[in-house]
Amino acid sequence: MASRLKWWGSKSKTYTDGGGDTEQRASVVSVGYRPDGTHLVKFRNTVGVVRLGDLQLQVVPKIPLSHFCHLMGRSEVAPRVDDSPTRVGSSQELRELVCRWLLAEAERVLRLGLHRDYSEYEDELSEVRGSVKPVPTVLANLSGRVSVHCTYSELDEDAAINRLIKAGCAAVASDPAIDIFQRRRARRLVMAMGPVGSLGESDWRFQATRLHARYSRVLPLAKLVLASRGASMEAGGVVGTCFLIPTPGIVESGLRNILANALSPMDVRKRGLLLAEGGITLNPDLVVDGGRIVGDVKYKYFGGDWDRASFNQIVAFASGFEAERGFIVGFRQREDGLVPLPAAVGKIRVRKFAWVASPGTDPVLSESMIAEEIRAWIGV
Repeated sequence: MASRLKWWGSKSKTYTDGGGDTEQRASVVSVGYRPDGTHLVKFRNTVGVVRLGDLQLQVVPKIPLSHFCHLMGRSEVAPRVDDSPTRVGSSQELRELVCRWLLAEAERVLRLGLHRDYSEYEDELSEVRGSVKPVPTVLANLSGRVSVHCTYSELDEDAAINRLIKAGCAAVASDPAIDIFQRRRARRLVMAMGPVGSLGESDWRFQATRLHARYSRVLPLAKLVLASRGASMEAGGVVGTCFLIPTPGIVESGLRNILANALSPMDVRKRGLLLAEGGITLNPDLVVDGGRIVGDVKYKYFGGDWDRASFNQIVAFASGFEAERGFIVGFRQREDGLVPLPAAVGKIRVRKFAWVASPGTDPVLSESMIAEEIRAWIGV
């Protein structure tokens, strides 16, 4: 799980920060020795399960699992069905939950009908179809085969979006850690998508459009399951597997959807801004009311003071968007936990808001509290 990518499951280019700590930041896990002979194992920004022989590690989020699952249920990943995520008690159950979500959404898409798209084919045919490739055709005729070598397009179900869904279901079907009933359910889905081909590397770059509206929930789940499977590895004759879900994006998406609902009819979205000079791009997680207010999500617990990095970042976001206010959303461990005081730089006012993430607090109450606090500050 050590890599020169941004994270161990990334498809992007090599990540370097000039600080000489690339491997440390790119590795999802680090292992250190303790003086008492035990080991300290640290996972970065993931939640899930890792198995090494008879050893099983439950990787839990920074915040209580009930709060994480509540935010996950508000994110783009989870289907909006019920409050079942809040009842999840362990990372193993979370894994089962994500797989069940995928299968349920895949079944719904199949009932509505798979999306059909044009696929490119190349084959030897008895009649001309599409465009003829002259050299292979001549070679076929010289060898005694009366045929033409053609490339042609055909409207069918073997589209990138369907290959992603089928591959996600196949991953569930082949995972021995998943309940046998769910694996059988996944196999039925794979068989039902028989005309759909195997997943290709280029399929990961597929971007859904309005034509794929019925896939809006199943596609993120399929990508999550495929990415979360991680790798099978072998060390010293011990075989291990992992199922890890990247957490910051889920938390960010969940909070953004909560605020979009709370601040309606104001528009809340994620949008970048390319500065005219210097080629620098500003990418706040929350752009409110067309840029009048900007915000950012930090997946961490706040202390009582501003840290210079986040303060400078939110001021830069607000300055770039010419916003009058900027805010940061994070977490605190108690309802009476400390949060930095509001601050101002020139005409820009900035503030931090904290989601109460304590084991004894109902996440629904925490959602209501932070939404009302931000609404009152903005003046909705």
